Amino acid sequence: MKKIFFIFALCILLFALFLAWFVPSAFIGSPSQSSIPITIPENANAKAVADLLANKGIITSAFGYQVYSYIDAAARHPRSGEFVVAPGASYRSLARQFSFGPTRNEITIRILEGATLEDIGLELGKWDVTARSFSDLVGSAKQHTAFSAPLRQQFEFLKDLPASATLEGYLFPDTYRVWKDQLPLGFILKQLQEFNNQTDGYAAEAAKQGRTLKDVVTLASMVEKEGKTLDEKKMIAGIFLNRLKLGMRLQSDATVNYVTGANRARPSLDDLEVDSSYNTYKHDGLPPGPICNPGKDSLEAALHPTSSNYYYYLHDESGKIYYAKTIEEHKANRVKAYGE
Repeated sequence: MKKIFFIFALCILLFALFLAWFVPSAFIGSPSQSSIPITIPENANAKAVADLLANKGIITSAFGYQVYSYIDAAARHPRSGEFVVAPGASYRSLARQFSFGPTRNEITIRILEGATLEDIGLELGKWDVTARSFSDLVGSAKQHTAFSAPLRQQFEFLKDLPASATLEGYLFPDTYRVWKDQLPLGFILKQLQEFNNQTDGYAAEAAKQGRTLKDVVTLASMVEKEGKTLDEKKMIAGIFLNRLKLGMRLQSDATVNYVTGANRARPSLDDLEVDSSYNTYKHDGLPPGPICNPGKDSLEAALHPTSSNYYYYLHDESGKIYYAKTIEEHKANRVKAYGE
């Protein structure tokens, strides 16, 4: 009888010790202020999760988590994906987190005025977006591919663009908050929606002037690269329109840089000879489409340019701008600016 009592007491003691060890880890926990990213693979069971947590130092006992899984169905049905968890968290909180699904990582992406599709693609590459997945949606002038057809039906301003068009010019530059798991489509949709918001009424106003929204955006993209202040941009936009009215070539260095990728302040003679429809030194009229994604000031300048009698302009090395009405005045300005 004493032996039976001893065994019973020993069992009670062991069970009490087990509870003292198990309950704090299972239901209370002591989560740290830091966090650790983990990835739960597809079809992982409770044992696989327990081993993963123990190996990462998030829990001290894989066995304890497995035991917990017998009393909580949530621990037996984890969802796969990326999670951010705190070491020392209770089994209960971990199991609940895994059963609800992956952590949604909201990120901030800033796109500057004048960024090209290539620039945006490089920025998204920092968030593991492949160049191919991005270009499949937005198109590429260099690769002669158009933007994704389904996007055309979602935004009115895209419907009349040529079949070969890219989204260059229409991804509005700004700072965006977006879920990382929605990249790149979610981000592109946000930019397109912001462009729609910022250009409300532009198409109607452009039509009154005998222009299209595409014309305005294309001009704005050139102005973005050529001008610095709003006043400069409005004046330059007016100069470009003056040249177009006379049938003069626009001769924009920015359009040449778009083709060469050199981004020179003053393109070389070889640059100016590049064979491209975007080279406004060799081809009449506006380029086939925008050369970057312009900001609000540039769009406003292109829609409401400053009227003047100027047909030429240039910047000196310090950024000062010179305007001219005639080629003779322009040549004189070159001497002032560059000593030539």
